[in-house]
Amino acid sequence: MKSIALDLDGTLLNSEKDISHENISILRLLYSKEIKIFIVTGRMYTATQKIIKKIGIPITAICYNGAKVIHSENDSITFEQPLSEEIVKVLIEISQENKSHLNLYQNEEWFVENENDWQTKYYEKNIGFKAIQKKFNNLASYVMTKALFVDERINLLEIEKKIKNKLGEKVYLTYSQEKYLEVLNCDVNKGKTLERILKENKLDLESCVAFGDANNDKEMLIMVGCGVAMGNAEEELKNIANYITDTNDNNGVCKFLEQKI
Repeated sequence: MKSIALDLDGTLLNSEKDISHENISILRLLYSKEIKIFIVTGRMYTATQKIIKKIGIPITAICYNGAKVIHSENDSITFEQPLSEEIVKVLIEISQENKSHLNLYQNEEWFVENENDWQTKYYEKNIGFKAIQKKFNNLASYVMTKALFVDERINLLEIEKKIKNKLGEKVYLTYSQEKYLEVLNCDVNKGKTLERILKENKLDLESCVAFGDANNDKEMLIMVGCGVAMGNAEEELKNIANYITDTNDNNGVCKFLEQKI
């Protein structure tokens, strides 16, 4: 084990969206042993930064499900692969036709058309960050790091069909949580970007241990030498993982890593 890749929500974080003392301690210990720590999350960097500060060690954050990479030591962006204006305009069109909620992310800002709908409030509660209300028909630029539809899963499945019908292989689609349908550049996902960043750090996938709980962690867990699904993970992820640890509320990350020291 030379590196660790950690999803946040449902994995490193408990149900209260916080990181336990036990998980912080094990990560600091492993860092002291020169094991490289990566956070690999669907979150924007601004919503990831507060967790990194609690951990208290230098961490490379692979955010937006792989669309942007930032080093916490100096907040420098080392990689970004956004959605094109053409694609974002199609997503806005689908959102408005279906009266569905869409989040757009640009330059570490989060845009919504209605800051008072339940979807915005639900997402705000989960990440502890405020949205900026904007009319999507009048944006200065339509190049976005990521797009995210927030709704009940039954509605998201219909949105997914329409996106595939209009955009096909031009985008990467994944579910990061029950109510989140993520839309990214077709050339990025957590696994692809982790592989890229490991190579830059002269590390390989075989010596990496990765933890996750949701559909958007699938590529990452398949690619690494040791893929670990949380006890609370989706069944699909448990089926492809090398190991299953305890739940996120029972320090599953810490318990697994303690056995590897």
